[in-house]
Order: sequence, then structure tokens, then C-alpha cells
Amino acid sequence: MGVLHHVYQAKTADCRGCAFRTQCCAGDSPRRIYRLENAPAVTAFLEKMKTEAAQALYRLRSQVAEFPHAWLKAKIGLRQFRVRGLEKVRCEALWACLAYNLAQWVRLRWKPRSAPAPA
Repeated sequence: MGVLHHVYQAKTADCRGCAFRTQCCAGDSPRRIYRLENAPAVTAFLEKMKTEAAQALYRLRSQVAEFPHAWLKAKIGLRQFRVRGLEKVRCEALWACLAYNLAQWVRLRWKPRSAPAPA
């Protein structure tokens, strides 16, 4: 979806009278040109990412999102889904995110209760 492939090919009859035939045609085969072009959405994204605001936002993403992704891959082993179908994949991803959030909650908020002082 992100890249548009264009193939241009001339007819053999068109190439016969062309002055550049020896430069671009191999033997008797007609000239063929391949051109790749980004889709409009990709081009718009690339233009947006050239701005300083977008780059700052993308740098912030590394602080927010990269650690949870690494944790899910390393601790839970979520490198590949074990189920098929969008609903099942969503469920597996939600369970993994819940496990991550609970682990972070325990790490940051939960404090063990200290034993009462002897009388």
C-alpha cells in the first residue's frame, strides 16, 4: 500500500525507429522502465516528519512506548501471536497489556506492610 509500482513498456515497433534503441533495448526485447512512487499518505507522513514538532514528538515516543514493547517481548514472549483471528489477537494483546500494567502498578505503588512493633 505504501509504494506504487509503475511499469512502462514500449511496443517493439516503437523501439525500431528510436535513436536511443541501442542504449536501452537489450537485443530484440522492447524497452521497459520501472518506477517506484510513494503513496500520497506516505508522502504526507514524510513531509510531516521533517518538521521539528513531529521529530520532538517522535523522540518522546521512545521514552513512552519502547520499554513496554521490549518488556512484552522479553518477559511475556509476545513476539508472535499464538492465535488466529482479529478478536482472538485483540484478546491476547489486551491480556499482555494488562499483565504489563499490573506489574508496573506493583512495582511503583504497592508497598509491603511492615510488621507491627513489639510491645
